[in-house]
Amino acid sequence: MSDPKDPYGNPPGWTDPYSDLTSISGTDPIPPLEDPRTPPATPPGSPLLTGLVVGLLLVALSVAVFQLLKSDDSVEAGGETTTTAPADGTETTTPGDTSSTSSTVATTTPPSEAYPPVGAPIAVDKMKLKSDRVAVQINGTPDLAFGDPADISIGRLASSFGESDQDTGWQVSTGQWGVCTGELERIIRFGPFAAVVTTDGTTEMFNGYRQDLSFGDLDSEATQLTTLSGLKAGDTVERLQTVYATEDVTFAMDPTVGEVFELRGSDTGTLLLWGPVRGTDPDSLVVGIFAPDVCERG
Repeated sequence: MSDPKDPYGNPPGWTDPYSDLTSISGTDPIPPLEDPRTPPATPPGSPLLTGLVVGLLLVALSVAVFQLLKSDDSVEAGGETTTTAPADGTETTTPGDTSSTSSTVATTTPPSEAYPPVGAPIAVDKMKLKSDRVAVQINGTPDLAFGDPADISIGRLASSFGESDQDTGWQVSTGQWGVCTGELERIIRFGPFAAVVTTDGTTEMFNGYRQDLSFGDLDSEATQLTTLSGLKAGDTVERLQTVYATEDVTFAMDPTVGEVFELRGSDTGTLLLWGPVRGTDPDSLVVGIFAPDVCERG
C-alpha cells in the first residue's frame, strides 16, 4: 500500500491529521476534542461585585470594632455620673440616675480669689441705694457703680462692713439672683446686703445688689443702708408709699421671690427698685430692697 500523498506538497514524513476521522460513519459519535477529565474554566468575576463584597466586609468590621470600644466606656446600671465644677474651679462627681446610661456635664468656673479691703471705711449713713449703684455722699469719693471692677467695689465694702459673711465663689446662675441663667455669678454677702458680681470672661464687675432682712446677720451695720429717698428694709408699706408718693408703687407676684413691690418712674415707667414685702396692707413690712436684675438690664 502506498503512502498517502500530500496534496499540498509537504515534505516526506507528513501525516494526515484527519486520518482517524475517515472511518467515522454518519452514525458514529464524534470523538471528544478535549480531555473530559479537565475541569471547566471558572468565568472571570465582576470587579463591581468584588468591590461591593469587600466594602460590606469593611463596614461590618468597623461596626464590630466600634461596639467593642463602646462597651469599654459604658457604665453598669447605677453608675451614671454627672460632673460639675464647684466655686474653686475643681470638678466633683456625684451619683446619677440609675435608670439611664452615663453622661457627663462639665462646667468650668474661674478661681474665686478673695477681695481684700480697699481704701478707708465708708460710714453706712453716707452710702445710698440707687437703681444703678451704691452712691457715696462724700465729696471726692466715687460711687460704687454697676460695671466697676469688683476688686475695688467689693474691697471698699469689705473695708466698710468687715469680712463678708458669705461668698458663694463663682457659680453658674440659675436666675435666683437676677443674673441671666447659665452665666457666671458670684454673690458676696455682708449681713443682709448681698453684692452681685458678674464677669464678661476677662473683667470681674460689681453689677447689682439685694438688701434683704431674710438673709440674716442683722447685727451688721449694712442693715442700716437706705435708699436715696430714705426707705430702709424693715419699713412699712405705708412708709414706702409715702416716701415715693410722686412715683408709681405697685405690687406683683414674683415666681422666685414671692409677693414684691415695684417702684417705677412715673414719667418713664422704668423699674427703679423692687423687693419682697409681707403683704400689701399699710402695716405690712418691706423685707428687702433690690436693684433691677442684671439680666433685665441687658
